[in-house]
Amino acid sequence: MNTTAFNFPKPLKKTEFYSFLAAGLLGVLFHFIYEWSGNKLIVGFFSPVSESTWEHLKLVFFPILLVSVAEYIIGNFQNSCFFCVKLKSALLSMVSVIVLFYTYSGILGQNIDWVNITIYFISMAIAYLYSYKKLSTNSTACNFTFCIIGTTILIIIFMIFSVYPPGIGLFQAP
Repeated sequence: MNTTAFNFPKPLKKTEFYSFLAAGLLGVLFHFIYEWSGNKLIVGFFSPVSESTWEHLKLVFFPILLVSVAEYIIGNFQNSCFFCVKLKSALLSMVSVIVLFYTYSGILGQNIDWVNITIYFISMAIAYLYSYKKLSTNSTACNFTFCIIGTTILIIIFMIFSVYPPGIGLFQAP
């Protein structure tokens, strides 16, 4: 095992740790803001409008997106692949939520709230560990235009499926 791969700069380590905490807590807050808003559609575009797995992916994607913008501005990142890394980390986290949720609930045959919350934080940790590793080693290829287009498409899909969810299991409450 190459131990130098884990010897990251301390400012990045702190930044990613605090970003993980901020995004994690923001996701927890996002879980409730649709209801707190009186079920306003505009709020539902960015926070869950139902208990479906798809809607809960918003708790990962949008906090990572918002914290990444703040992280980029405050951290004065010079890495041209910063947003590509963050998009990939959000996608990895979303896939982790889906795989872990459906694996455990399929095995147990039930849905347990404390396990769901644990999966959320594990998935967020996976996102920030991934971005930490990639940003510290500059070991990712990126196409900035592709990342912006991909992020925009994902935002639009979240908005459309909030109003018109497809009739498959991912979009239905467990």
